[in-house]
Amino acid sequence: MKMSVKKTIAIVGATEKTGKIIAEKFSSLPYRLLLISNDSNELQKLSQDISGKRSVAEIDTIGCVKDGCWEADIIILAVGDCDENEAVEKMKEVATQKIVVEVSDENYPAKDLQKRLPYSKLVKVSGDFDSEEIYISGEDEAVNEEISSIFNQAGFHSAIIERIK
Repeated sequence: MKMSVKKTIAIVGATEKTGKIIAEKFSSLPYRLLLISNDSNELQKLSQDISGKRSVAEIDTIGCVKDGCWEADIIILAVGDCDENEAVEKMKEVATQKIVVEVSDENYPAKDLQKRLPYSKLVKVSGDFDSEEIYISGEDEAVNEEISSIFNQAGFHSAIIERIK
């Protein structure tokens, strides 16, 4: 009998507004979620809130960006610009060949991130996370489709808008 291994999704900035929305929605999916934040009190509260609901995901919390990203198959960056620079520095050596999803309210390609993480598979997810309308852009069509599928399963309405050139 073949056992399937759960994919691990790290959400860096899980206690930020958009990070919380993603964590709560992804908790209904059969993944291992690593919720990452410097705010240990908020992280514990978020984990308890999610676990008390209809969660089917396996949920762990961690305060260290590098350790959390090392364990992940997919890394979601749901932090502000200043925090993103710090997070990228901490994770860049462990993000090689992994999918890195840059989350933003703004609709611009993740070109700067590609320079800083040249060996990662980058995808930009933008839009209105409250209304669940999001847009996906990235260089790798298969990766765009995988990320679109995961977000759609979680209840978002995604559209792949472009490939980063």
